[in-house]
Amino acid sequence: MSEESVLSSRVEQATISLPASTEEACDTQPIFRVVVDVSYSRSLGLFQKGYYMKLNDTVYYIAKQTVEVMTNSQAEKVLSFLKKTRTEFTVFVKNENTISGHQYVGLYDVSNSMIYTLREFEVFKGLWEEIEGELFENKYSPSIARFTENRLVWYVKLMPEHSLTFSQVATISLTEVATQGHLQVFRIIKDEQFVFPGYLYSVRKHLKFFNHEINETVDVIPLGGERRIISLSKEVQITSSNHDPITLPQGQYLLFHPRPRRDGVD
Repeated sequence: MSEESVLSSRVEQATISLPASTEEACDTQPIFRVVVDVSYSRSLGLFQKGYYMKLNDTVYYIAKQTVEVMTNSQAEKVLSFLKKTRTEFTVFVKNENTISGHQYVGLYDVSNSMIYTLREFEVFKGLWEEIEGELFENKYSPSIARFTENRLVWYVKLMPEHSLTFSQVATISLTEVATQGHLQVFRIIKDEQFVFPGYLYSVRKHLKFFNHEINETVDVIPLGGERRIISLSKEVQITSSNHDPITLPQGQYLLFHPRPRRDGVD
C-alpha cells in the first residue's frame, strides 16, 4: 500500500500474501535472514529468524529472534552454522559503506528476493587480509565480500535455491476510523475464514509508536517503520502528549504514521 493511497482515501482494499514454497503452498516455517551491515564496524550485522509478509506490493520481514553479529569470530560461527546445516536464508544489505568510507561490502549478483544456501566462505586475519585483498577476484557469483580499506576481511559464496515467492491468502478492507495528529487508524474488515497467522504476532505489554502509546497488552505485527497491525481483545486507548486520546473497541487495526520530519513536528 503506497503512502499516497493511504493518505488520500478513507477506505482501502489490501491484499495479504504469505511466503509460499516452490509448490506454492503457504509455508509456516521461519525463514532465516542475514543482514549485511558494515556500518559502525559491524562484521555481518544481524542474523535473524522470522517470517515474511506481503501487503499489496510491499514485502515486510517480521523478525522473531535476532542475534547481532559484531566480530569476525561471531561472523565465522554464523557462516559455519549456515554451511554445516545447509540452512536456507535470504540476504538483506542494510549498509554497503560506513560513513568514513573505509569499510564496504562488494556484492556480486546477490538479490534480496532469492533464497540461498552457503556454498563456501573464508574469514581472513592479520597479514592474510592484505594479501587476499590484493589477490581477490570473484570467480563465482553470487557472492559477498567485506573489505576494510584494501583488506579482505571475509567472503561468502552463495548457492541460489529458489526465489522468495508469495501466495495471496486474503483481500481485506481498511476503513479509517480515527486520527491522532499524523497517526491514522484503519479498522481491518476481513472474511471470517481468514485469520492472521498467530506466528506473525508479538505480545507487547506496552506499545509505543512514535509519540503515540497504548498502555495495555496488545498483539502486534510490525510492518516496517511506518505501519503496525494490532489485535485488541478489549477496548483500549491510544494516548499522546500532543493530542487528545482516542478509544478503540475490540478488533484488528492497521496503524499508519509517516516518519516524523527532522524538525520533530508530528
